[in-house]
Amino acid sequence: MSLHRRAVLPLLLAAATALSCPQPAQAQSAYFFPQATDAAAFDTSIPTPEQFLGYPIGSRYTRHDQLVAYLQELARRSESISVREIGRSYEGRPLLIATVTAASNHARLEQIRQQHATLVDPAQPRSAAGDSPVVVWLGYSVHGNETSSAEAAMLTAYYLVANRSAETRQWLQQAVVLFDPAQNPDGRDRAANWHNAWASDPASADPADKEHVEPFPQGRTNHYFTDLNRDWLALTQRESRPKVEVFHQWYPNVQIDFHEMGKDSTYYFEPSPKSMHSPLIPPASYEFNKTLAKYHAQALDALGSLYYTGENFDNFSPVYGSTYPDFHGAVGVTVEQASSRGRVQESVNGLLTFPFTIRNQIATGLGTVRGAVTERSGLFDLQKQFFQSALKQAAQQPVKSFVFGDAHDPALTRRLLELLLLHRIEVHALDRAVTVDGQRFDAGSAYVVPVQQAQFRLVHSIFAETPPIKGDVFYGSTSYAIAPAYGVAFAGSRSRIDGGARVTALPAEQGTVNGGQASFAYAIDWRDYNAGRALAALQGKGLNARAAFQPFTTATAQGEVHFAAGSLVIPVAGQPLQGAALLEALSAAAREAGVQVHALSSGRSREGIDLGSDGVRALRTPSVALVMGEGVAATEIGSAWFLLDKQLRIPASKLDPQQLGKVALDRYTTIVLSGGTYNGVDATAVAALKRWVQAGGSLVTYGSASKWAIEQKLADGETVGKDEEATDAGRRAFGDQRDIAAIERVSGNILSADVDTSHPLAFGVPRRQLAINKENTVTLQPSANPFSTVVRIDTPPRVNGYLSERNRARVAGSAWLLVSAQGQGNVVLFADDPAHRKYWHGTDRLLINAIFFGNLVNPSKARG
Repeated sequence: MSLHRRAVLPLLLAAATALSCPQPAQAQSAYFFPQATDAAAFDTSIPTPEQFLGYPIGSRYTRHDQLVAYLQELARRSESISVREIGRSYEGRPLLIATVTAASNHARLEQIRQQHATLVDPAQPRSAAGDSPVVVWLGYSVHGNETSSAEAAMLTAYYLVANRSAETRQWLQQAVVLFDPAQNPDGRDRAANWHNAWASDPASADPADKEHVEPFPQGRTNHYFTDLNRDWLALTQRESRPKVEVFHQWYPNVQIDFHEMGKDSTYYFEPSPKSMHSPLIPPASYEFNKTLAKYHAQALDALGSLYYTGENFDNFSPVYGSTYPDFHGAVGVTVEQASSRGRVQESVNGLLTFPFTIRNQIATGLGTVRGAVTERSGLFDLQKQFFQSALKQAAQQPVKSFVFGDAHDPALTRRLLELLLLHRIEVHALDRAVTVDGQRFDAGSAYVVPVQQAQFRLVHSIFAETPPIKGDVFYGSTSYAIAPAYGVAFAGSRSRIDGGARVTALPAEQGTVNGGQASFAYAIDWRDYNAGRALAALQGKGLNARAAFQPFTTATAQGEVHFAAGSLVIPVAGQPLQGAALLEALSAAAREAGVQVHALSSGRSREGIDLGSDGVRALRTPSVALVMGEGVAATEIGSAWFLLDKQLRIPASKLDPQQLGKVALDRYTTIVLSGGTYNGVDATAVAALKRWVQAGGSLVTYGSASKWAIEQKLADGETVGKDEEATDAGRRAFGDQRDIAAIERVSGNILSADVDTSHPLAFGVPRRQLAINKENTVTLQPSANPFSTVVRIDTPPRVNGYLSERNRARVAGSAWLLVSAQGQGNVVLFADDPAHRKYWHGTDRLLINAIFFGNLVNPSKARG
């Protein structure tokens, strides 16, 4: 045993003993609330979390159902707290909002809410808010394995409800505190169950101990491996939407998002660095971070806890739980506590215990309430002026209106409309045809978004290019616009477009069969994003479907209809269902997918290929395997899983990388490898994949998996891009090396690219110009086969976001999507995740095409 080990062991044993021995409730209160020194400071009729749960907080991890039960018990015992369920997670766990305020405020809560809402209406005077309390939002455990915060949520709620001090009573009179105690309950339970299952008694502080090392996919993300902290703008997940609905009911003045970071850090709270501020947000908003920081510092100083501010974590885009409030006139704050990832762990700062991390989070939460109450007047002024300045800032913009919509893609048009309505953005129906930037938009299929509105800054975030930035150390993506990612037609008009009636509700989907029972075939235009869902439903009923690899125009009951390449043809002949039964199957698929199906009476086309052409090709029913396990990028493969489950509704097999050489692969038509590290996939598995591809399988890879596939000769003949030759940079300051490395990092950018819309992988893509997401440093050389490079990044690319000049040069002209034919099969190589963060519909449809058309994308033989 080393001297270091001998010195540390007694400390470990002491810490473990302290954690494993039951502690009296009052002792716990004295530790977590050292400011409440009087034994009578708490209402004894209100149980502490320890009394209710039967164990000291910090001695084990509290399951989500126990957390819910405790908050409900508080609501049963006290008139100062109410708890309501606002939704359910994908795994069925309740999503809660707990409201803590004085009983007298609870009695008039709706009146308070309406009074407070006047702050976000520029037409209302500041005085309309009257004496309404300040609104504080405390959001916990958005990353499920950042576990100290949800434990702190219970103790913070207990303190506010049970503490009898005059100060706490004042807080409850002058504040409405909204608790989101576990934003990610599925991920939290995944982490809690792991830590509890591998806990030792006494506890082990060894960082290598299994208690501290979660396996794939870890508890950070939700069921579909989504990082919910990056979903506030896109709103792709069922956990995100109800809390944003509550947000817009209350418009908090202060919102804290509680996080954890590496064990060797201390504690972080804002302000963030000035270089990471958005020019869309008034400086006064960021200045108020400094005001609130005084109360956080005071709370942590009282504990003697180390902390720092202003060094990292950007405050730039509205995608985070601490920045979305900034775009609504609130003071949003990220706080980060060094994580013990277990009950006790060695760190450079000594032994880091779970109770210590919880105590810091409690102190910050209570300091937030203290600061919000004290600074109430200034916070109200800030929010009122924020929305008033939004109108002034909007008036200075060259673009006066955004218009969006595509008659051929009602699914994505409707989905973008839904997102805008969820964010309370003013939208009007387009009541006449307009042409903007060469794009035509028609009444009945397009919408207008005026720039001159209170939600201007969110409108800009969704439609416009990222504000200019000089480049610095960014924590996340530097481009975040939603409209380019959707792939739906949109344009900014320099003149105001006065639309028709304001849209206040999402119109119903209009899925139907036009023309009744067909005598020859049914057809569905593949440009509709939901056509893939309809195809999956029809194949699920055993129906045979074909796809037209060339466009055609044919007569229907509604007149001539043009169908784009990729459109589906379901012949009447040769189907297991006939007549009325076949029509009902088509009608059910149309209703469920919201698509238009056209009944055809003839195979003769007015223009383009006839329906009996060999250019109308039979489709195989896909059977998809998603490789997920250790080494795989969970958020990337999770996006593919979500796409299959929620968009296509195709069940996917989930294989561990170690299974690839052990299970029969011939049952799968498509295998997807997302980014990750595949060094653990042995030669036997690689050989099995090669045989499977050669026999007709379609291997879909992206990012580092594409690079791996090329290196393993799975995509034999393809090459990855080469880095620029290293040059002598000369002498540089040691202290600058982290910043220089960060500036060269690819942090997520929207780049312009050209897509071959005649290629089966691009069927349904409406235009050659395509926005793609660049999230990594992998580049691919265009294929040696001139017909196999499907998407190529422009030279030079148009960049939305920050990308260094060196990285711009690297990606210019590179392939973003190509097909490598291998025997009877192929490898479909993406440079990045095409379904990035579950809202890149403009490129995830390329993945959909790879799934349905994967056996039909190899170079064709010559005609005749």
